[in-house]
Parts: sequence; structure tokens; C-alpha cells
Amino acid sequence: MPSSKNLRHIAIDILSRRDNSIREMRQKLKKKGIGQDDIDETILWLQEKKLLDDNVFAQKKAESIFRTKIVGPLYIRIKLKAAGIEDNIIEETLDSLASDEKWRSRAKQAIEQWQKAHPKHANDKIRHMRFLASRGFALRQSSGQDEEFES
Repeated sequence: MPSSKNLRHIAIDILSRRDNSIREMRQKLKKKGIGQDDIDETILWLQEKKLLDDNVFAQKKAESIFRTKIVGPLYIRIKLKAAGIEDNIIEETLDSLASDEKWRSRAKQAIEQWQKAHPKHANDKIRHMRFLASRGFALRQSSGQDEEFES
């Protein structure tokens, strides 16, 4: 078994490639054959040194997705959940990421792009709804006939 100093180097090497959540780091260290007690000790050390923090990881990952893809909050929630981020951290991250108005604006932008790519079905509301749902925008029934999208 590697010494605690070597374990720290292994963990820092993992973090040098990209940010990881605590769960991802645990999985990667376990995959390297490191024992649970050593993993716990290394994780604690990384947290004390502020090298591993799920709040920071969630914010960076959400901002990266938000910048590079026109997707809704449900898509980002799924990505953060898959990385092992707790629900309360996900909620805080999504709340700080964009306002409801910004999410609606992004949904409209996504539909406009889709309509350009699919002119034959540009006015098909059902296809619009399916497309937006697949991109992580949630449907909500409004008081009128049309559905609108919420965050």
C-alpha cells in the first residue's frame, strides 16, 4: 500500500487533469486499489487543503455546461447528480446560475436554432416540447392554451 504522501500525490495527479467531485475521487482512488481508510484520510486531507470541494466543483461544472450548451436546468441537474453532488448543493448551484427569465430565454433560443435546422416542422408545437424536454427544460401548464417552459 502506498504511503499517505504517495496517496496525496496520486490524488493531486488525478485533480491535475480536471476537477472531480468527492464521489468521483473516491471511485478513482478505489479503482487504483487503495483501501477505504486510506481513501477517507486522503479525501479529508484534500478537503482541508481546499483542493476538493463539491460546492466549487458543482459551480464550475454547471457554469461550463451553461456556457457551452443551450440546455435547461434539468440537464445540468442530471449531470451534477451523476457526479455525486448532493441535492442541496445542486439547488444552490442552479439558483445562482440563472434567473427564471434567463432559462426561458435559453429555451426560446434553443427552439429558434431547432426551427432553422428543421424548417419543415418549424411550427410543430409537439416537436418543440419534445425537443425542449430532451434538453432539460421542464414543461408547466400555463393558464392559457399554450404550455411554457420553466426552470
